[in-house]
This record gives sequence, structure tokens and C-alpha cells, in this order.
Amino acid sequence: MRRLTKREPARYLGVATACAVLNNVLLIAGDRAGLGYAGLMALLGLVSGTIAYLLHARITFAAPLTRGGYGRFMTGVLLAIPVAFACLAFFKSLLALPMWAAAPAATVAMFVFNYASARVAILRRLLPRRPEAV
Repeated sequence: MRRLTKREPARYLGVATACAVLNNVLLIAGDRAGLGYAGLMALLGLVSGTIAYLLHARITFAAPLTRGGYGRFMTGVLLAIPVAFACLAFFKSLLALPMWAAAPAATVAMFVFNYASARVAILRRLLPRRPEAV
């Protein structure tokens, strides 16, 4: 079990990177199509949030898929949408970066929040359990 916990950050990074690439590609494509990023982010929350739950539960945390875990995970996704929106608005609107630069910048800003949220939702704890004394 300890071995799984030690490798967890690497697995998280792999899954998070795949999800981030999906999000950024869809944000950039939606922006080029003239769609507003508020609606795009809501749609991405549902689509990529579901994909992220499936991947994180199975690959990152090696946990079973449950309705409760999915509900907690998607609650974290919903809570993250305003934060992600604020990050994206900061980079795209305030700093006037093009979407191809603003989307990855917002992704980097959200990384720690998403890791903590996913871990708590799926495992119901932020930190690994201490090994029991023998």
C-alpha cells in the first residue's frame, strides 16, 4: 500500500496532464469558434470532469468507481469552475493574453487545487494514512 501512495503523485500528474490537454484543446477550439469561455467552462466541467473522475479513481488512486465518489468529485469540479473562470479571466481579459497562452496559464494555476480536491473526493482524506504501529 505504501508503494501505491509513493507513486500516486506521478500517476496524478499523468492523468492530470491528459485532462489538461483535453481542456486546453477544447477551450482553444471553442474560442476560435467564437464561443464564450463561460459557457465553455461549464460544458468542460461536465465532460472533462466525468472523464477525470473515471481516470483518477482507477489510475491515480486505484479506487472503485462509486456514485458517492463521483458526486464528491463533481462537487469539487463545480466548486473549481468559478476559480478556474477567475484564473482564465485574469489571464485572457485582464492580461489580454490570447487563449492559446491564457488556457495553459490558468491550468497551471489550478493544479494544486484540483489535486487536493480529487484526493479528498475519492479517498476522503487529504494526506496519506500513517502506517500502523506493529
